[in-house]
Amino acid sequence: MADSTSSILARCKSHCVNWREWEFNPIVIKELRQAVRSWAVTGMLMLFLTVLLITSLALLVGQSVRVNEDVQLGVSMFQAFVIILAGASMMFIPLYIGIRVAAERVESSHDLLYVSTLTPGRIIRGKLYCGAYMALLFFSACMPFMAFTNLMRGVDLPSVFFILLFLFLVVCAANQIAIFLACLPLSRPFKILLALGGLFLSFWLMGELIASASGMMGLGLGSMMASRNFWIAALTVLVAGLIVTGLFHVLSVALISPPSANRARLPRLYITIIWLLGGLLNVAWVIRVEDPTLIMVWTMATLIILIFALLVVISNADDLGKRVRRDIPANRLKRLLVFPYYNGAASGLVWVSGMAASTFIFAQLVLTFGGTWYPTHYGMRGADREEFTLCTATTIIYALAYALTARFIHRKFFPKRPPQIAGLLTILLISLVAIGPGIVLFFLNQLSWKSIDGLQLGNIFNIYSIHEPSQQWSHLYVAVGWLGLMLAINAGWFLKQWRNFQPLRSSASED
Repeated sequence: MADSTSSILARCKSHCVNWREWEFNPIVIKELRQAVRSWAVTGMLMLFLTVLLITSLALLVGQSVRVNEDVQLGVSMFQAFVIILAGASMMFIPLYIGIRVAAERVESSHDLLYVSTLTPGRIIRGKLYCGAYMALLFFSACMPFMAFTNLMRGVDLPSVFFILLFLFLVVCAANQIAIFLACLPLSRPFKILLALGGLFLSFWLMGELIASASGMMGLGLGSMMASRNFWIAALTVLVAGLIVTGLFHVLSVALISPPSANRARLPRLYITIIWLLGGLLNVAWVIRVEDPTLIMVWTMATLIILIFALLVVISNADDLGKRVRRDIPANRLKRLLVFPYYNGAASGLVWVSGMAASTFIFAQLVLTFGGTWYPTHYGMRGADREEFTLCTATTIIYALAYALTARFIHRKFFPKRPPQIAGLLTILLISLVAIGPGIVLFFLNQLSWKSIDGLQLGNIFNIYSIHEPSQQWSHLYVAVGWLGLMLAINAGWFLKQWRNFQPLRSSASED
């Protein structure tokens, strides 16, 4: 009996992708032990409790000296506690987690990866779990004060729990964003600048959270929970937040993965999946509210993500390591299907182009047939649809043309420099074309708002400041011609990358 049980366990273990995922993450234990021993965490928690106690006593004493009873005392106390909780959790916890990850993620020291057999995914999840536990500690300390407001007037427990859950999820998302920023391969001065930018972002996000909580309490959150539309909207926001958090998670995992691994596979697969699911969710909302123009939300969000992805993929190296080439399938059709999900600038350009083209075509289909679906309701005028089509298509084509130009310049003039130069050249070219004419006009004393808003062929930002169809078509013609020229120039490079996309054993046999 014992032998059969051990054989079953051994068989299960052999079929598991990662047996260690069944165990408790040791990163969580290490991080929580460090947090318990840290005077920063202990001091912040004691300060947090002190501020909560003083605030509650001040509000109660202020009520006792008033002549008329304040019927909104519970709401006032709850809003004050939300401000304190949001300030403590949004400002301290992401900063603490980010600093610890950045201290371990030093380019000259890779101890985080090489002293153990933990996978990059388990390391990032351990950091994220630690941040969630710390947030739970702060929320647990604030919970008795929040529950006390229910004894006052104007506050109900369902509203308290819903707002606290909403705030907790936002704090967890902020922790993941802080981990992503700390994993970026930047020097210490740039990481300090990112930390300052993250603090300003936390201030803004904290203000939005406080305003949202106050607005929900003012509208009567408890009564709104009985509505079906409320839960549909809440679940939509929740899914969108989880998608964004998951995106930063997979990007963080890719950043700390070893250079010899196929870093591109997980982020590109994830973005493809959420792109598909997001499109289906957007179509469901289009059908529900009978407004085809809602498809532009998914379209613009996808294009923004793809533009940032384009800057990343154009900075990828061309050479594939042996570890990556071992996983390349030998079948030509399979290689063609998996080519966009492997390292390399050429495969990344194929993936971005395919995603952008599919998004554009699907959005055009929804907008075109939207009037047929709902002829008596919303719709998009022909002129507006033409402007949206021209602006979107021109933006995609311009972005690809800029990226291919930067890649050609890097390959031709800076072949010994790191491939990240191509991404910097793309940003430099976009900035030069956008700002250059204005600088020239300034020195010629001819700079004006009319000249800035005028036609600037090649300027990707100028597309959205003009509304004449003839000028928009001129931009499209220039973008198509530019992209065609860059495709012809880079055709040899691209074909070379496709020929090199071979499994390791095939290349060895050919040699």
